[in-house]
Amino acid sequence: MTNEFNGVAYRLADNWFNNVPVQEFSSKPINYIEIGTYYGANLLSVAKTYASHPDSKLYCIDPWEDYADYPEYKGEQPGIYSTFMENLNNSEHKSKIIVDRGYSNKQLLKYDDDFFDIIYIDGNHEPEYVLEDGVLAFRKLKRGGILIFDDYGWGGPDMVTCGIDSFKRGYHKRIRDLGYRDAQVFIRKIK
Repeated sequence: MTNEFNGVAYRLADNWFNNVPVQEFSSKPINYIEIGTYYGANLLSVAKTYASHPDSKLYCIDPWEDYADYPEYKGEQPGIYSTFMENLNNSEHKSKIIVDRGYSNKQLLKYDDDFFDIIYIDGNHEPEYVLEDGVLAFRKLKRGGILIFDDYGWGGPDMVTCGIDSFKRGYHKRIRDLGYRDAQVFIRKIK
C-alpha cells in the first residue's frame, strides 16, 4: 500500500494474479463488489488492478459496527470506519467507489442479478454467513464472473472452510473451481 494508507492490510489483489488474469478485466469497465472491507486495503488494490479502467465501479459492503459475532473488535469499529474513509478520501480512485454501509444479507439484495464481474467475500466468518454470502452473491454475479472467498481454513474445519465447501458442493454444476492460493478460493460462474 502507499504511504497514504492507514490501518491493516492483509492479502491484496496481487494474490489473485495466478488464478484470475488481470487483463481479462482491466481493459474494460467492470462492476466489482466486496463484502467485508475493513480498512479498504484490498478494495484499493482492486481499483489499481482489475478495476483500473476509468469507468469501472467498485462497491463495498460492511456494517462497520459492533456485533456479537466479533466481540474482539468491540469499540473499534467507529475508528476502523473513520480510517477507511480517510483511506478512501486519500485515494485517486475515490470517484469509482460506492460505500454501502450495512449487512450483506440486506445490502446485496439491492443490486440487480447478473450485475457484477467480480465479487470478493471476506465478511462474517461464521459458516452459515459465509454460505449465505456465497448464495446471495452468486445471483448478482454475471455468467463468466469471478467469485473469491477469503480466509479458507480460518478457524478450523467448522468455520469458513465449512461455509465455502458447502457452497461449492451445492453449486458444483454451475461453477468452475479456479483453484486456491494463500487462503483464498477462486470460482468462475459458468451458468
